[in-house]
Amino acid sequence: MVIKPRLDDRWGEIDKIKAHSGAEHDAYPVSHPQEILTLVDQYLEVTQKLDLVAIDEVQFMSEEIIDVIKILLEADIKVTFSGLATDFRGEPFGPMPTLLALSDEINKLTAICTYEANGECCGQPATKTQRIINGQPAHYNEPIVLIGAEQKYQARCPNHHQVPGKPKPQIK
Repeated sequence: MVIKPRLDDRWGEIDKIKAHSGAEHDAYPVSHPQEILTLVDQYLEVTQKLDLVAIDEVQFMSEEIIDVIKILLEADIKVTFSGLATDFRGEPFGPMPTLLALSDEINKLTAICTYEANGECCGQPATKTQRIINGQPAHYNEPIVLIGAEQKYQARCPNHHQVPGKPKPQIK
């Protein structure tokens, strides 16, 4: 069973998850984490067995997703999830810090930095998400959640990740 946040409508089809490569899979969109438990109950009424619940873009879910995942695990249903660990500011994103801390296994994937200078792409491992608004890096005070496809977000390495207006830590 594949779950996704209802607010993720980037690709125009609310009941699918899609990769930038074009690969896609059917998914159940939910507005609230508790809906997952209802979907699982309905599924089990028909099939009597559910081996795995996969949750895409889990960073967009409320903190209640943590308890929902614990309930699924206690019911011997495996759970896997994908999501961004940090937001465009480079700060912990939603429930991700707690979910990562509770995880038995973590596969951290990186993209390739798409920053271009002198006609060449950086190409270093990208661990940051750069939000672009009107061709410029988004200001720190912009809203955290703004769903968008590749034209609004770019993969960046730490050296090329820019957040104008981000407070600088002070060392005394």
